[in-house]
Amino acid sequence: MKNDRYFLKVITYNIHSGKDLSNIPQLNPIIEFLKNNHAHVIGIQEINENNQRGNQISQIEDALKMNYAFAPNVKIGNGFYGVGTFTSFKILEVHYLPLSSEKEQRGLIHTILKVGDKNFNVLNTHLGLTIDERNKQFEEIERFIHSLHSPTILMGDFNTTTPKFNSLRMIDTAKKMKKSFLPTFIPSKKRIDYIFTSHSIQILHYNVIPITMSDHYPVMVDILI
Repeated sequence: MKNDRYFLKVITYNIHSGKDLSNIPQLNPIIEFLKNNHAHVIGIQEINENNQRGNQISQIEDALKMNYAFAPNVKIGNGFYGVGTFTSFKILEVHYLPLSSEKEQRGLIHTILKVGDKNFNVLNTHLGLTIDERNKQFEEIERFIHSLHSPTILMGDFNTTTPKFNSLRMIDTAKKMKKSFLPTFIPSKKRIDYIFTSHSIQILHYNVIPITMSDHYPVMVDILI
């Protein structure tokens, strides 16, 4: 008989191009952290694959031996800068959604994973710096999510303490686990990094890991789909 529920550990982490608050390189310690936590799905923001800031996608993929998808939001040197999703599961499809942007181009990477006998949607994004820009981006993401049918998670750096979705019926994992008071952005000591899940997903555990290898803390959740 097939198992109808699957346990997943999920991490979202803005790695600040692999540097801490003092701009000291921290990619190797970040990789060790990711290795040691054995997540099934990892959403990374502010990650590079170029000759100017480093081939960070390749380094993480090589160290973790995971499948990945990359959203090339900004052209830098011979490559790009954007967001990347890593997973131990088979990636069935990858879709890139450029988001309306005022200055730096923002985008969302959508991966459809095969988890046991289920399809699972993973959305990873990094939103803009102004309210008007983010409001448009929230609308675009919300429309995209309404087109999906399988269990879904949405994660990333939203650059706001108040996400402005209109009718998105997804669960804020921090609020669900009564941990929304935990900050994720070190300079402001506020929560701007999120993991949302569709209602069919059971949230088992939520935590923010207070490590200082970036200007953000990683957010970690355990779920059942």
